[in-house]
Amino acid sequence: MKKDFFKVLFVAAVALLTVSCSDDKDKDNEVTVDRRVAVLLPDDSMIERWGIDKKNLENAMDRYGLDATFYTAPETAEGANQQVEQLEKAINDGIKYIVITAIDYKKINESQLIEKNPDVKVVCHDRFLIDNPHIAYISSADTKAVGHMQATFLLTYFRASGKSSMTLEILEGPETDVNAKDYYDGAMEKLRPLIENDKLIVKSGKIEYDQVKANSWSVADGKSDMLNRLGSYEQGECPDLILAAIDNQAQGAIQALTEKGINDMPIITGQDNATIARQNILDGKQAMTIDKSLEEMAFNTALIVNGLVHNVPVQTIDYVTVGSTKIPVMYSKLITMVKDSY
Repeated sequence: MKKDFFKVLFVAAVALLTVSCSDDKDKDNEVTVDRRVAVLLPDDSMIERWGIDKKNLENAMDRYGLDATFYTAPETAEGANQQVEQLEKAINDGIKYIVITAIDYKKINESQLIEKNPDVKVVCHDRFLIDNPHIAYISSADTKAVGHMQATFLLTYFRASGKSSMTLEILEGPETDVNAKDYYDGAMEKLRPLIENDKLIVKSGKIEYDQVKANSWSVADGKSDMLNRLGSYEQGECPDLILAAIDNQAQGAIQALTEKGINDMPIITGQDNATIARQNILDGKQAMTIDKSLEEMAFNTALIVNGLVHNVPVQTIDYVTVGSTKIPVMYSKLITMVKDSY
């Protein structure tokens, strides 16, 4: 993916799109505007933020007078199949504007529902449907930048310590979520040189993505993976640094460390600014988390859909390239949150 930090630019016409929510006709030509939108999200049974995204998207869609129908499914293999069925239902119901956060992007792509219905405009919210050129827009955060920020936080602590080396373990997400590999790639751009120079020592030997990816984003899998890593340490010992991709994994790591009798927690990263992460940070158990400005992301998504509804493009200066297709991207802000942030 090509992902550079950018400033979103809107065409002036987009500012005029906040029309009366009660009027279902274009004022200029009296042509009926179809404002129906299907929004497909994971439910919040595994990750808290999806419930927050749903509320934010409901508010943002309502602000633009969009008639949004929401579908949710659990982040499981069964839920991924259910999401494909939800996508098919929305298309069969004649909905032309789809917002989707894929539970398993491979299953969405394999269904070919998007490819077979080129008149349907698809906006990816947070998670990109990789290798799929049939996407109108992406509304997300710069996922590689998340990894950069997490790694930079760990490296700042390492360098400030004055130590010649520190131990590190890596907890990354499942391959069903394309963002997980991006988080990893971004972090490893910063960390790999120090790993190769023995400045950061990974005692478990688990370094490559296929070695550190999880089965899911669940706290339970984060705990299981951390217990696995601790098998490379002496009783009562733990790594100095833990790169945990999201707050669920940070919580899983904390549970595993506590179970092994570790009271002084290592420096643990996170992402999502979840409720449990905020408490862990205040309690000194987690060092930081990344806030992805979810309200802004939802607003960006709704603005994009509104532009599609009114056939007025939302201009950006960044994009993802799939083959010869350039898909425009709008990013929300990323904020590092530490104890003093609360």
